[in-house]
Amino acid sequence: MDTDVLIGGGGIVGCSLAYFLAREGTDTLVIDRFDLNTQASGTNAGSLHVQMMSFFAMEGDWERYARLEAKLPLYLAGGRMWRELERELGFEVEVKSGGGLMVAETDDQLRFLEKKVAGERRLGLTSGVVTGAELKNLAPYLSDAVIGADFCPDEGKVNPLIATPAIARAAANADAVFRRGTALLGLTREKQGFAATTSGGPIRCRRVANAAGPDMGAVAAMVGLAYPTESLVLHMNATEPAAPFLPHLVQHANERLTLKQVANGNLLVGGGWPAVVDPATGQPSVVRTSVEGNLWVAQHLVPEMAHLRLIRTWAGVMEFSDVVNPIYGEAPEVPGFFNAQASAGYTAGPFCAHVLADVMGGRNEDGDAVRIALAQNAD
Repeated sequence: MDTDVLIGGGGIVGCSLAYFLAREGTDTLVIDRFDLNTQASGTNAGSLHVQMMSFFAMEGDWERYARLEAKLPLYLAGGRMWRELERELGFEVEVKSGGGLMVAETDDQLRFLEKKVAGERRLGLTSGVVTGAELKNLAPYLSDAVIGADFCPDEGKVNPLIATPAIARAAANADAVFRRGTALLGLTREKQGFAATTSGGPIRCRRVANAAGPDMGAVAAMVGLAYPTESLVLHMNATEPAAPFLPHLVQHANERLTLKQVANGNLLVGGGWPAVVDPATGQPSVVRTSVEGNLWVAQHLVPEMAHLRLIRTWAGVMEFSDVVNPIYGEAPEVPGFFNAQASAGYTAGPFCAHVLADVMGGRNEDGDAVRIALAQNAD
């Protein structure tokens, strides 16, 4: 096959990039060695993070915390893009902006949240500490152990199981081509672009977009590039459905937790608890101690969960840049080779893809990696 842009990876970034390129008339082909939305994009819980997560502060990594904090406007722009994209698609992908609460149980945690809010406000986020009767009125489901919270009204959620496929359908309707079950085996630079060796046959293209998520380092290595990244194997839990009672994305100032209720009533519980890769299968697998610990934190904060049964657990591999920045844009060493690895990929994925499509279409030729300056100056 011949194409203008070959996108390696059928997750949220790859599908979004295909949509934005194809709607502008760019000949686009997406390949994935599995199926669309089956790796990191399909195994996350769809939290739309805007406020600063506390993991690195909890671990004492203040340098990394500061670098992450500087990217908060990018996540704010990502949340806005999701709302715009849902309207543009004309299809409900369960984008909800009910706000997010990061809760504190001790005075030390509350002081940390006050410091965090000050930094968030400097970067343009709308957030504030709520306590006492104000907190009880806002979130009556929280246990009495919670003494305060950082409330960010811009946080929310989306359903990855329907959102990524909806974007892929829109891309296909704009004439993007998808090849599932097609592994990228090698890339060779040619005078007019690249020759790709795949499990489905050879492909020639003018440009390559590396949106391979956990495999982005391996794809980059095919053209002689090396990027410092780290992989985390994390797990998630889902309870049986319950009547709606939890409108917020709930996190904890000093524990690993994300908790939210989705449209059909299930509660999704996660927050970065470790899973493993099964050496026998090579697939991510949950760890019982993580499941129990994660659910204990959630039930401790939200007692209403006590009567709900756990119906599903799963694990996925997430890839992060160790410099906490997205690896985005055209590689200077390899003209025509574009990287598309976003920090907080599901929140910022469509926004970053939109920026990259502008760069590839010549509409933002001087754009840097994910146009950070634009994100920081966004309304």
